[in-house]
Amino acid sequence: MSKVVKIIILVFAALIISGFVIWDVPRNKVELFLEKDTIEKSAHAYLKAEMGKNSQQVYALLAPSSDYKQTHSYEEFVKDIAGYPPTAITTYKIIRIYRLRDNDNRQKYPGVEKFVQVEVEVTFKHSGPNSIYNYSFTFLKEKGKWYKG
Repeated sequence: MSKVVKIIILVFAALIISGFVIWDVPRNKVELFLEKDTIEKSAHAYLKAEMGKNSQQVYALLAPSSDYKQTHSYEEFVKDIAGYPPTAITTYKIIRIYRLRDNDNRQKYPGVEKFVQVEVEVTFKHSGPNSIYNYSFTFLKEKGKWYKG
């Protein structure tokens, strides 16, 4: 391989690498590919806790920086959910995980590294087996861990 070809290959490699560093879209797509299993496990843990009415686990999986968790203790959370009509989840299915993005609002959410959307189809006990609802939940990455936003 000639010296000119090596230089051209190195220049293109440098451009591609700098593109990933500078441009969020391709970098976030690669990160989503690498993080998808971890995000999916967090979403499953949250949804299973909701299905099992495990309020301690649901509260633990809420993002520490969320407005709700910063202003409500676990005891207040239990009181709040007791005040709502029962909406037990019968089934759920994660449809897709998408739109991984950086935290562009560090002033409001200083501890949040990333945001991602998790699209889920949910059937509630009170709604009947043919009533499927589609939700897009936001999950947040804080200190390397994914939480429900």
